[in-house]
Amino acid sequence: MDALPPDPPAHYSYAPGDIYPRGDRERELCFRASRPDWLYLGALAALDVGAVFYGTNGDLKYSDSIVYRFTGPIAIGLAWGATIGGGWLALPKCDMRWVGEPAAEGDVGSSVPLALSLALLAGATAPVINATAIGYALPDNWSTLEREMHVVAAGLAGFGGALLPYLLPPRTWRAQRELMRIRLGTTAAGGPMLGYTFEF
Repeated sequence: MDALPPDPPAHYSYAPGDIYPRGDRERELCFRASRPDWLYLGALAALDVGAVFYGTNGDLKYSDSIVYRFTGPIAIGLAWGATIGGGWLALPKCDMRWVGEPAAEGDVGSSVPLALSLALLAGATAPVINATAIGYALPDNWSTLEREMHVVAAGLAGFGGALLPYLLPPRTWRAQRELMRIRLGTTAAGGPMLGYTFEF
């Protein structure tokens, strides 16, 4: 007589009240994600100050090169967009007394809608920041088209700048993403997975 097949591995389900970090690695990640990344926020503020200083430089404003003059609104827009997008990523993303649990289907929440919303906000406000920085006394040799394109350039740069922090995220965002990967049971390089089940 054949032996019975081995029991399937136990599928452990955590209790609803199990809301704290599990294990040292989760505690470490949640602790890193529970405080603002002040160094990152300070670097963004310094980037803003540097971009405004560069964009308001008199040599740039009164330059004969139209390409050189456009670097000002682009720099201000990129810096402002990075501050809008990266500022949210650098805020606390975990609480040691309440660690979120992904659904059984996986981490179904997407950060794309919020990232695009912040990028649109940065794109809409970057021309205002640029105009405030350079002032109302514009050189007479600027054409109407150039003045309009400064608004467009700052807006597009602000939109793109808000997405740049996802390429170089702060420690709070990195720790929160790693914590969710651990809770989902995937590896650090994990991505979308495909599976199937069937019953007789």
